[in-house]
Amino acid sequence: MLGHEVHVLIPDLGEPQLDQPQGPGRVVVHASFPGPFGWLVRRSNRKHSKRQGKSAGPPFDQSGSTVTLNWRGAVVDAAKRLASFVLFPDVRAEWTPWARRRLRWILAEIVPHVVISSHEPATTLLLGMYARNQGFTWLADLGDPVRTAYTPRRWRRHALKFEALVCRRADRILVTNGATRDLLVERHGQEPDRFLVLPNGYDDRRTRHIMEEMSSVTFDEQRLELIYAGRLYDYRNPAPLLQAVAGCPGVRLTLIVPDPPPATELAAIAAHAGSGLRVLGALPHVQVQQLLERADILVNFGDRAQPVRTPAKLYEYFGVKRPILHVHSSGADAAVALLHGLRRGWICLDDENALRGLLADLCTRKQEGVLYQGMMLSPLPGYAHSSLGLKLEACIRDVVGSRQQASSRA
Repeated sequence: MLGHEVHVLIPDLGEPQLDQPQGPGRVVVHASFPGPFGWLVRRSNRKHSKRQGKSAGPPFDQSGSTVTLNWRGAVVDAAKRLASFVLFPDVRAEWTPWARRRLRWILAEIVPHVVISSHEPATTLLLGMYARNQGFTWLADLGDPVRTAYTPRRWRRHALKFEALVCRRADRILVTNGATRDLLVERHGQEPDRFLVLPNGYDDRRTRHIMEEMSSVTFDEQRLELIYAGRLYDYRNPAPLLQAVAGCPGVRLTLIVPDPPPATELAAIAAHAGSGLRVLGALPHVQVQQLLERADILVNFGDRAQPVRTPAKLYEYFGVKRPILHVHSSGADAAVALLHGLRRGWICLDDENALRGLLADLCTRKQEGVLYQGMMLSPLPGYAHSSLGLKLEACIRDVVGSRQQASSRA
């Protein structure tokens, strides 16, 4: 968008490449061998792509059935778990030697002005540190701290030391919110001005198409239609909301999830909710965006394990003209502070009774035609990718300029 040439280094997992931004400049993707386990994933993804090309599969069933691995899959899964005991932060670190080899070539041939490593996994930070050791400007993009509540116990001490090293060595540290910056400043005694708060955002330049296949997903004007799009990680707690939906016949929740709900409890609640729950599988991004725009309310779940983290999905919602229902577990939830005062929707504790009461009230408001009364639903321009890109560009120019001045004085 701003005329810069961007080179992206990724493991080759056989997945389709993302659309490249239109306009001046260009994006060049370098995909390197992902490692032995990643090679197995690549084979699986490419076989899946061929099958999908022949026929599109139906949405996931709501019955709560789980995927059963054959004996080969079980052996590979066990081997991956074993490898995670010796590879930091997990088996994805197997990519490091091949990634470093490819990075070495990029640094020599392209000679970039700046290297940005996007965490996680932490193996990308190792690559960024390698570039820094070669004399390149390095920005460490810490979407999450390296040492988190979900870091395996065996890696916690190592993760904390590595996190401190990253904060010392990087020319600038990028974080998604002020709470994460404050946490890292307190942990490692760094100056706050070494951090740039750069939140996630929404794509304000994507062309929206009307696709015929969307007609199969309908919404009921007589119901309060809720929608959640994303993964149901263990640190998100959808159970209270599902229980509340089960007790409100005028409400339906649509889950757009890449994988079926994994928990037995979740499957049981889904069966009880009946027609109040609709579970869809992975969909193209443009279709997901259209569904978000057609629902009444967008659902976001807070992070129970690490409240300082703000889910990226929330920022994506800021580009959709719909209110947000944020379900949280902690008063320290950074998303609560972010949403407070925006008049963007509702914030509710993940308590079944509290959620059921709120949903009943919202159903009444919809029936009376005042669901959005008093809301500010325009896209928030400060979270648009174009705006965030300008902020990042200014940071890069400042860091690169400072290093060049220091080098010339030396």
